[in-house]
Amino acid sequence: MAYDRTKYTIIYDKDGTGYKLCKIFFGNDGSYYVTSPYHPAEGAVLFKQTVNYALSEMEFSYEEAIENAAAKDDEKRIKLSHHPDGFLQFSGEGIVSGRDREGNIRGMGIMSWPLDRPARGPAFGLSMSGLEQFEKVTRVRDTPCVFRHDELTIVPGRHVFALEGYYLPALWRRFVRVRPDGTRVVPLVHPAGVIVELKAIFPSERCARQAFLGLEMYTVPLAEDEVSGPSFAISGSTGNLRRNEQGQLLGDGIFCRYPHDSGIPIRRSLDYAHPQS
Repeated sequence: MAYDRTKYTIIYDKDGTGYKLCKIFFGNDGSYYVTSPYHPAEGAVLFKQTVNYALSEMEFSYEEAIENAAAKDDEKRIKLSHHPDGFLQFSGEGIVSGRDREGNIRGMGIMSWPLDRPARGPAFGLSMSGLEQFEKVTRVRDTPCVFRHDELTIVPGRHVFALEGYYLPALWRRFVRVRPDGTRVVPLVHPAGVIVELKAIFPSERCARQAFLGLEMYTVPLAEDEVSGPSFAISGSTGNLRRNEQGQLLGDGIFCRYPHDSGIPIRRSLDYAHPQS
């Protein structure tokens, strides 16, 4: 079967049954996009939040977010996109996005690092639960990138799955190796100091930038008071980096979470069908 070499379907395989997690693809200019039309939820909440890099854990509050918005997204087409100049946003059919003539961001987005100067940490992260309710694999037109259950170290008890993507310079292709099954992998020193092996996915040869993505999947414990139903969340890199009075590094990031909790006080809608404040 001939796969589309510019698009990848990320798959979780458990006991021979595959579940589609997300789709990742590259634009001709080197932009990358991450989306998931495979989970069961329809409504989403999008928000911008300040991240404190000095903290090992953070609790996010929708009420304390810099801004938040809702999107109906019946067909789950919201995608995270990161462009060459550093413009990072959520966009999709029927969703307010892009910039106006003065360059002001219209939807939910920030200015982050440009693709020619990637950050050392993860470029984006996904958090998922209830994977057995995601769309099952029957046919894949895009290039598959498979994470098998037996190659993951599953934390005991209740947990969620995390998928992190690193944007790696083209020169790092020299470190990529191919496993016997054809999977391309690249080692990376994690910010925690541990060497991890990432699964590498590449843009097409026609792409203006030959940087590529390395993917890692793992599990994270779920607190007892947290809901464990089907969910999908995605976050991008941060922008507006600065330090607070204590010298701690801060940055503003954008986040999207399904399903949309009806109890969250929403300040605006990103659907074109709704008037914008």
